[in-house]
Amino acid sequence: MTSKLYSLLFVFLATVSLNAQGVRFESGLATALEKAKKENKPLFIEYYNENCSVCKTLDPVFEDATMGDFYNTHFVNYRINTENIKKEDSLYIAQSKLKLESVPYFLFFDTDNTLIHCSGAKADVGYLVNTVGKTALDPVERTANLAKKYASGDKSIRTLYAYSTLVQLYKDDRMTNRIANDLYDAFPKDQLGTQKSYTILKNCVFTIDNGFFTYWVNNTDKLKGFETGSKAGNEIKVLQDILLKTINSDAKNSWNLAKIKSVKELIEKTGLSTNPDAYVWQQEAAVLVKDGRETEALALFSKMIENETVAGATYIINQFLDIVKEKNSIAAIKSKIDALHNLAKDNDDKADMFYTELRYFKKINNQDAFKKLLEKATAFYKTNQMDMARLTEFKGN
Repeated sequence: MTSKLYSLLFVFLATVSLNAQGVRFESGLATALEKAKKENKPLFIEYYNENCSVCKTLDPVFEDATMGDFYNTHFVNYRINTENIKKEDSLYIAQSKLKLESVPYFLFFDTDNTLIHCSGAKADVGYLVNTVGKTALDPVERTANLAKKYASGDKSIRTLYAYSTLVQLYKDDRMTNRIANDLYDAFPKDQLGTQKSYTILKNCVFTIDNGFFTYWVNNTDKLKGFETGSKAGNEIKVLQDILLKTINSDAKNSWNLAKIKSVKELIEKTGLSTNPDAYVWQQEAAVLVKDGRETEALALFSKMIENETVAGATYIINQFLDIVKEKNSIAAIKSKIDALHNLAKDNDDKADMFYTELRYFKKINNQDAFKKLLEKATAFYKTNQMDMARLTEFKGN
């Protein structure tokens, strides 16, 4: 055998040996980016946390020879540990505009640093090679092509589900909700009570204004047996989480009283709480005042403030001070403020009272009382080392 053949054989065996060691990760992002560009390969990033139990299950997989052979051949590999994330790693993810809130994720970027594919991960070599890795190399099937497929009219459940997963990573709520509605339109209605329907509900629906949510909230007797292990029996929590997301979204700003009433009914129906007012009182009060029903808003105020702590009561008072207009309402609020004085025992409560009373005097435009109280409040805050920033809103008044 010639020396040239020996050299070729050596290189071949060395490559096989290296691949057999598993996936080779570059030591730094700059090195990985340079190598990816030089070799004209996609950059694979494992986005993980060293303390994540699921992430830890992937470690043996990365040592697998089959995994190493595929990923070392087709990608340049790098790991981003979110536990002590490097500045350059954090900037790279920020530039991608991804808003990743969980781990692990498999991310693939082309040589222009554009995301071409992303996927969740599980400790299965076959899945990570055949489903994740090979899809990342397929220009038609990888996630970068989903927007084009969607725009061209592909409304298959498979495409919609994958596209939903992608847009969620960019926190595009409008598009996420649009795709969730498309999923419901495309889904066979005779299969709404199935595991597949529940999976879509759990992973793609984030608003109560969706057909999957409506179906399951009206068929809670069928909402069981879909979760296993530690989550077994917690299927109703998916509905509760969607309801909470809706309540905490900007959507509530457009609710009328009928919608607020239906939301309160959902809160009780899903078992989220037996006190639905606690979740929507601010929105309901604002709508009541806007509709000229301030007497009802004041009744809600009295209901909400009953048996509250000083901290809770002053918070509620300040919310109502922002919206009420009638003298009777303002007088009722002042009465509650006066009653709270005897309950304010510690410095935090007293600081809350100063702040709330200052806002009251500002509301009724009583400049003399306001200025005298502001002097007392400032002295109290300084003496007791309270947060002076809280009083800055009163400067210039």
